[in-house]
Amino acid sequence: MQGRETVVTTGGRSAPSEAIREAVTMALYVGIVLAAEFVAVEEHAVDELSTVAVIWGTALGVALAHVFAFNLAARLFAGGRLDRGTRRAVWAQLASAAVVAFVVTVPFFFLALGPALEVSGFLLAALIGATAYVASREAGAGRIRSLVDGVVALAVAAAIVSVKVGFTGH
Repeated sequence: MQGRETVVTTGGRSAPSEAIREAVTMALYVGIVLAAEFVAVEEHAVDELSTVAVIWGTALGVALAHVFAFNLAARLFAGGRLDRGTRRAVWAQLASAAVVAFVVTVPFFFLALGPALEVSGFLLAALIGATAYVASREAGAGRIRSLVDGVVALAVAAAIVSVKVGFTGH
């Protein structure tokens, strides 16, 4: 039946909606992309305003590209029509990317460029770990398992950034 999602339970809980899953996916994705961007921007950043522009441009550009691909694929598989759950997922993805960009840019309004980059880098790491932790908890995992999931997500994100740095030289 179109317009309805199948609800699967995990650990006695309802599985999150497509919109929640996509918002979490986007938060992790934008966080990793921005972390890689910070490696490149750090040595080329000239001022707070241009760095904030790069952060927002990257976050929104990545989100819009993903939403375009997600939306196109959903339309192709659904015969040109999107159900309400898919439309909600698109908005959740965009909102999630904007929240990550907002959180990461806040330090640039209160700190000089160097310290703002450092604080924002730590905020990105915290967002990646916390997002994985919360998603794991919502799926029914215990605190320890969720903490491990958060740490593993952060370690994998760091490895991904390292690969990017290794291939591009910055």
